[in-house]
Amino acid sequence: MPSVYVPEDQPDQPIEPTTDAETSTPLVFPPLTHQRLENCSFSSWYPTFRSLTIKSKIIPLSEDFVSYLNADKVFIPGQSGISLALSDDDDSDDDDQISDMEKFKALQEATHRQAQESDSDSDADEDEDEEAALPYFPELEDEIAQTIAEFGGEVFPKLNWSSPRDASWIATTNTLKCHNAADIFLLLKSSDFIAHDLAHAYEDCSDEAGEVGSGIRSRPENVVLILRKWFDLAPSMEFRCFVRDNKLIGISQRDMTFYDFLKDIREELEEKIVDFFEERIQGKFTDSDYTFDVYITRNRERIYLIDFNPFAQKTDSLLYQWEELLTSPEQLPLRLLPSEEAGRHMQQPFAFNRYPSDVTDLSNGQTVAEFAEAFYKKVQASAV
Repeated sequence: MPSVYVPEDQPDQPIEPTTDAETSTPLVFPPLTHQRLENCSFSSWYPTFRSLTIKSKIIPLSEDFVSYLNADKVFIPGQSGISLALSDDDDSDDDDQISDMEKFKALQEATHRQAQESDSDSDADEDEDEEAALPYFPELEDEIAQTIAEFGGEVFPKLNWSSPRDASWIATTNTLKCHNAADIFLLLKSSDFIAHDLAHAYEDCSDEAGEVGSGIRSRPENVVLILRKWFDLAPSMEFRCFVRDNKLIGISQRDMTFYDFLKDIREELEEKIVDFFEERIQGKFTDSDYTFDVYITRNRERIYLIDFNPFAQKTDSLLYQWEELLTSPEQLPLRLLPSEEAGRHMQQPFAFNRYPSDVTDLSNGQTVAEFAEAFYKKVQASAV
């Protein structure tokens, strides 16, 4: 398989400057400024291109929630909360009617009440102090629930730039499809891409933020959660487009898998993407150098704008070399994987984010609530 970016399709590791093979001259990219990076954030471009993209909702996040995302620990509630929220009491006639989301919220509320009670004890030890800080965000959960209902019951999340695609392994569907707040929180907490957005988004910027001497920002001033209506997109029909000096310079297949049928419709795809760019994108985005991702529907009757990324080395050039994109005097042909053999040589997405085998065993086929209970029991058994 899919910004800042440690882009979502390659590891978080230092990238050595690309050099011309003959002259060994470092390639010169347009300066990556704070403003150029912010122009690619979802809330910056969405108002202009709303009609071209998937229906979405932007939800501002509180500093408390950002702190929760930045915390090292994944929220595993206390034993009393688990007992209340996940009870299998045979005497309860309503037990089968309680949804996983209701169980998760009951679990949160119970542990929050317990934390408040322990907070009143001035002699509480360090563990109780940590318990007092257990996350509890009823207003955010309500807004998420309303948005999910409005979008037909299924959404996928992202923050200002990145989605938690590297954490899809933790979802029972192995996708970013979310049905409730618990699904969203778990994905966000498990993603290195989200952590990068919150702590290192501007680290490659060449200018200073705001007033002279203020240095480079570590995180966006305002962090937002974006919920996008879920669609089952065919990865074969995703493409990345590269724009230099407001001219489309290259189009690459997005998913690094060989699809034999694409070669038969190559010319049609290229023509549709070029027309889409010239009629709907060119001259309307804030910068003159950028990349954008599109999705073409299976019947090839509509193109959706998916995202913008900077025209910068940390954005994946996919089937191109950056040297080509920086120096070509004319548009390069649409590039597709030529064979299955070529696809096998491409790096497996997110291989560096794979999870421990014991987590696999615990989470296989379970809901979030069931996984929380199983994981808690596993931790308790290990401590004996």
